[in-house]
Amino acid sequence: MPGLSMIIDGLSGGFLGYLLMYFSIRVNGDTILDFRYIPVMLLVLFVGKRPALISSLVIGLSRFQIGAGRSAESAVYLIGILLAGYLVLDEFFKNKENILKKGMFFTLYSNIIVTFFLIYLIEGMNLAPLILLFWLISTLAGMSAVYLVNYIRNSEYLFNKYQIESSTDFLTGLSNVRRFEAFWEKVSLEAQMNQESVALIMLDIDHFKRTNDAYGHSAGDYVLVELGRILEEVIHKNGMAFRKGGEEFAVVLPKSDKAEAVQLAEAIRRKVEQHHFITHNLISIPVTVSIGVTVYPETINQLSDMIEMADVLLYKSKHEGRNRVSV
Repeated sequence: MPGLSMIIDGLSGGFLGYLLMYFSIRVNGDTILDFRYIPVMLLVLFVGKRPALISSLVIGLSRFQIGAGRSAESAVYLIGILLAGYLVLDEFFKNKENILKKGMFFTLYSNIIVTFFLIYLIEGMNLAPLILLFWLISTLAGMSAVYLVNYIRNSEYLFNKYQIESSTDFLTGLSNVRRFEAFWEKVSLEAQMNQESVALIMLDIDHFKRTNDAYGHSAGDYVLVELGRILEEVIHKNGMAFRKGGEEFAVVLPKSDKAEAVQLAEAIRRKVEQHHFITHNLISIPVTVSIGVTVYPETINQLSDMIEMADVLLYKSKHEGRNRVSV
């Protein structure tokens, strides 16, 4: 739920800003100096404007819990001006990819605005040492926060990318054999626990070696890609297709009975047979598939034997003339 996520992000940033106000430097009776701007800055940089607005409201209102007065009122204006400036800077640097450079400008802007408010609120006091210390710590803290969040975000992106690539066939875009094994284990376990049906379809491209030899490996790759697209189109939301390797594919149909599985397998066979596999140089390649279908518990009573049985039925289709479905 995007809306709920936005609210949670905003409230989390506001709570962090509230905590940072407790780790503050008390300049005089009701004026404190802290780094409450950092969560708002991070939200604008990495999450979005709306969570940053929610965070700013929480931080501004929570300042009155620490103490009321002129400083608390000024703190509300301060967080509002900071947010407005972040939004302007974010728009200005919209097409800039260097997030650390962008974070540096955000941090410098924060330091300037906080310094201005500090001078405005405190009179008759030498603020130079305090301002120098604030700029030093604020810049270090702000840039460290930006660097850390950016590092975590990039690490998460690379991890997710690795997960996707490790479970996706690079050519067809279908899930690969590793994903098939994990998915099959999950689906078969659920079928056994809930006493539900599950169907497994194995299919293999007929005479694929001849296709490669006659038309070239690029044409063979084209056939594999097109078959993957056909499988996704025919299966739709009824199951999940996998490329197991070479010209062999698998389809898992959770909660599907024999009639549904056979109907879908026949639809795949007909669709492939009727499809025009035309290469970039306008050569039409005839393609058919042989299919084996096994369904628990209608055609087999042991889930652990389904993959082997589907393979046996697939090769039965091969031996009986190809371009057919065996159950």
